[in-house]
Formats: sequence, C-alpha cells, structure tokens
Amino acid sequence: MLYNMINVCRRRDFRFQRMTSTTREALFLVIFSLIATASSRTIPCLDGCKCDLSEDDPVIRCDELGLDRFPLPHSSPLKGFHFLALTCNDIETIPAISMIKASFPDLQGIDVQGNTRLNCSHLASLHSEIPVLSDCDNEKPLQCDNLDKSCDWKCRALAKLKEMWAQFKDLVNRKAKEWQAEETIEAAKDWFSAQFKKFKVAIGDLSD
Repeated sequence: MLYNMINVCRRRDFRFQRMTSTTREALFLVIFSLIATASSRTIPCLDGCKCDLSEDDPVIRCDELGLDRFPLPHSSPLKGFHFLALTCNDIETIPAISMIKASFPDLQGIDVQGNTRLNCSHLASLHSEIPVLSDCDNEKPLQCDNLDKSCDWKCRALAKLKEMWAQFKDLVNRKAKEWQAEETIEAAKDWFSAQFKKFKVAIGDLSD
C-alpha cells in the first residue's frame, strides 16, 4: 500500500513538472488573486460609496461621485473605517465634528480635495479634531479633470493622511502629557497649601 501511495505522488509530481510555464504562472496568479480578495473586500455603502474592508486600511471611498452633500449613515454608525475619501465632488458644507465622530467612530482622516464649492471656513473647527486633506490654502488645488488614471485615490492620498494622523496622535499625546503635568503641579500646590494651613492652625496663627 505504501508503495502504491509513493507511485501516486510521483505521478502527480511528474504531471506538475510537465505543466508549461504559462500554466504555472496562471495558476499562481489565481492563487494570488484569491489571497488578495480574502484580505480586502469592497461592498456598497452610504450614498453610492464603497466600503473597502481592507484589514490594514479600511476606507470609505466616495470619491468622484458628484455628491453635493457630506454623506452620513442613515441608521447606525459605520464603525471600523479609518479614512473617508470625498475627493472630487460638489460638497459645499461639512457637518459638525460631533456628528462626524458619531457617524464614523474610528475615523482617522478625511480627504475633501477637489471640492471646488467647499466653504473652507467650515474646516476650521475640524483641524483640531481630525486630520483633513483639502485644497484650502493650497496653491495647487487638485485638478479633478486631469487626474493620473494610473494612480487612484489610495495612491494619491492615503499615505499623506496616514502621516497626518500619526502627527496628530503625537501632538495629542504631547498635549495630554502637558495637561497632566499641569494638573499634577496644581494638585501639588493645593496639597502644600492645605498642609501649610494645617500647620499654621496647629501653632495658633490661624483659626480653623
């Protein structure tokens, strides 16, 4: 029986070796595409947008859809997505940051480049809360009618947004440490003041 199994394995190995290089390459491409599909899926969401369920960079893609308003979920929040791509639309206004965070709890950055009608004053309150890529104060705004088709949104903007998020987190952490240090100093001052008062009361200089 063992001898028969060895012969079967040898025959299979021989058949694989006889496969043409083209056939082997095609097989490897199929395997690779299956792996890629398993690690990254895209499903429809919001108002015609696509939710990219990539494990590394889950993104909501709403770029180049002609949207005239900021898309928000109609029922429950969209959790787990880090970036919102709104490039090359006709959006004029941005909702309050509280509404955005409630709608996208895990959001780390928004791209609103290429929205020529956007009221830039609406972005002022966002910059201290979340990284935003926009054409406001940009000498070279994004030309939506002249985009490099070989470089999609992820190619153009994702790395920049991730960099902005890293800088944003670093700033927040440093501020938190500063605030904590200030609170510690104030707490120490209060403690010493209280101890001093107790000491003065003990020696009769102050009435309790």
